[in-house]
Amino acid sequence: MHSWVDQSKLAHMTGMVIPAYFSSKPPDDMVRQLLWVTLGDAHHYLPLQNIWVVVDGDARTAALAEQVRERLLQEHGVSFHLLSPPENRGKLWAKKEGITTLLDAKPSIEYIVIRDGDGDHLISDLPPLLRAADHLTRVAGDSKVILIGSRRSRHGPLGWVRGELETLLDKITLDALVHHMARKGQALDLSYSLGQVPDLSSGYKLYGREMAQYLFVEHQPKMMCLSPHDYWHYGPETVTIVEGVLAGALIGEIPRSAWDRQPTTAFGEFPYVPLYGGLLAWVYARLDIPLDVAAQLYDNQVPTMLLRTTDEGRRILAAVREHALQTLKTCLNSPEPTPESRPMLPFL
Repeated sequence: MHSWVDQSKLAHMTGMVIPAYFSSKPPDDMVRQLLWVTLGDAHHYLPLQNIWVVVDGDARTAALAEQVRERLLQEHGVSFHLLSPPENRGKLWAKKEGITTLLDAKPSIEYIVIRDGDGDHLISDLPPLLRAADHLTRVAGDSKVILIGSRRSRHGPLGWVRGELETLLDKITLDALVHHMARKGQALDLSYSLGQVPDLSSGYKLYGREMAQYLFVEHQPKMMCLSPHDYWHYGPETVTIVEGVLAGALIGEIPRSAWDRQPTTAFGEFPYVPLYGGLLAWVYARLDIPLDVAAQLYDNQVPTMLLRTTDEGRRILAAVREHALQTLKTCLNSPEPTPESRPMLPFL
C-alpha cells in the first residue's frame, strides 16, 4: 500500500502564485469574472492566506483583483495576498517575485503551484497534482520535482497556429534535452510523463520547494541570445523546464482540464515568429546545440506537422526556423552559413 497523506494536510503544505495580466481588450466585467473563476473556490483546496496574486504592471487588473480580494475577505475573514509592481516585467518575472515572497513568508510550505489568472487553470485539478507531487518527492528523496498539469489538446484552448507551434517547441525542447544529456552519458527521465509529447509549455505547474528555491531565488538567469524583455516575457515555461532538468528535477505529468478556446489570452498576443523562434534559439544555445544539429532537430519535426499543409503554415514554419537559426548563429558568433532545409518527398 502506498503511503497516504490526508488532503487537508496536503492543503496546508501548499502555496500558490497566480501571475495576472490582461490586455486592454477584455472588458472589466470579463476580467473580474475570470479572476473570480480562478480564486472564488480556492478556499476549498488550500488556505487563502497561502495564495499570492502578482499583477504584472497592470493598474486596471490590480484594481479588479483588489475587488476580488475584498469580496473573499468579507466572505471568509481572510484573503489572498496581492502584489502589484508598477512595471510590466513579464510572466517569468511575476512568477519569480511571487515565489520568492511566498517562500520567505511560508517556511513550512512544501509545494508551490502556479496557475494563470484567466480562469483556464481550474482549482479542481489541484488534488491530483498534489498527490503526484507527494509521491514523486518520496521516490526522489527530495523536493526537486516539477509536476505539469497537462492538457489533452493544445489546439482546443490555443487555436490552430499557436497549438501547432507550442507542440513544435515542446518536441524540439525535448529532443535538445535528450541530445544534451546523451553527450554527458545520461538519459532524460520521462518515466512519469503521459506517454505523448510532454506538455512542457503548460502554465499549470507545481514545483517542489527545493526546486522552486533553486529556480526562482538562487538561479542566476542565463539569457543567452534573448534580450531581458524576451527572456522574462517569453520564458516562463520553457526556461524553467530546461533549467530544472539541468538541475536534476524529476518531472511528471497529470492530466488537467482546459478551456475549449480561451476567453482571452495576453500571451497569445505576442508575435509568433520572435516568440517561438526566440525560445528555440535560447534552448539551442543553453544546451550547447551546434548550428547544424539545431537545424536538423527542427527539420526532423516538420514533416509530421499538419501546419505545413497550408501555404500560411509553411510560411510560418519557415520564418520560425530562420529566426531561430539566425539568432543562434549570432549568439554563437558562427561563421558557418545557416543550413538550408532540404525538400521533402513529393508523395506520401
